[in-house]
Amino acid sequence: MKVYGPDFFKDFHCIGSSCLDNCCRMGWDIEIDDDTYSYYSSIGNGICGHISSDGKEHYIMQENGQCPFLNEKGLCSLLLEYGEQHISQICAQHPRFYQWFGSNKEAGTGLCCEESARLWLEHAGKISFCEWETDEEDDDLAFDAQMLEAVRNAREVLFDLVQCDELTLSQKMKALLIFGLNAQDMGAEDEPECYDELAHIFSDIEKVKELVGQLGESTQEEITVACFDVLSCFEELDYMKGVFPGAIGRIKSRLDSITANAGAFDKACPEVSKQLCAVGIYNIFRYFIECASGAQCLPIMVSSILNMWFIRMWDILMWLEDRESFGITAQINAVKEYSKEVEYSDNTSALWECVYTDSRLSADRIAKIAEV
Repeated sequence: MKVYGPDFFKDFHCIGSSCLDNCCRMGWDIEIDDDTYSYYSSIGNGICGHISSDGKEHYIMQENGQCPFLNEKGLCSLLLEYGEQHISQICAQHPRFYQWFGSNKEAGTGLCCEESARLWLEHAGKISFCEWETDEEDDDLAFDAQMLEAVRNAREVLFDLVQCDELTLSQKMKALLIFGLNAQDMGAEDEPECYDELAHIFSDIEKVKELVGQLGESTQEEITVACFDVLSCFEELDYMKGVFPGAIGRIKSRLDSITANAGAFDKACPEVSKQLCAVGIYNIFRYFIECASGAQCLPIMVSSILNMWFIRMWDILMWLEDRESFGITAQINAVKEYSKEVEYSDNTSALWECVYTDSRLSADRIAKIAEV
């Protein structure tokens, strides 16, 4: 089987007890697959006493917000005693993710993990993808090979666009919005030729600049109002911890200052723009491929913009609050927290739905917030 993913995919390794935000201490439900549960049942040792089961699904029961099998060093006692082959699949693979298409597979690592976020951000500006071979058997799920090829080709164009030095971050976000709107108007989810046409158009950077220019510019007041509306939409979602909603409140309370100081922030921290583009590429890599299976393109483009925009707003806020301490560590933490609270929850699907149902996430407002 051919596997396609970022060229640093194989560099990822869990850093275990060195992780400042161990995923085994997140309070997340940890699913145990059937084979692993059967093995634990066969060996006894009281392991299953920490696992809930309704006969169909099995979950490790959290104790004080963490996995009961963590030892005093923050390491997995089951892994140490029984080996990686006898821990749950999700424990062995997280935060890796995969998609299968016949003899092809896609692989990446999620931003909800600080080590994965570090890898994506460290490669900002030079993220590339490669193929490698594995001895896995082909997947037997049906898919449209022509649509898959068209979506993959269009995605490569988007990768180049987001990393193009000739475009500002604002132009890139607006270009993604225009791409999504055109895909919607053309009915691209049903016609691979539409993605071929969009790929042709958006591979021309001068044409992209022309399309973005047609959106015009907004006043500072219009931009601030749009930001307030979008943040209000974020406020209504469900979160695990107080860190993220606290950040939303702080951003809202200093919106005028954040938008007014965006230019100064860019001059002081020029590397951040590329780091945010890395976040955008991650989102496009992971979710745009779903268009090959009929997913709507526009919500995926909008979510890519929201990811970059919200983290940018948070970055500027942190810089305003403490310019000396703002740096890559703060950036990694913001990216990770956003991913945990929005991407790795029902909040992503809620935002995707709001693209069509909530005027606060209208194309007009998304275009305006992209100007910050």
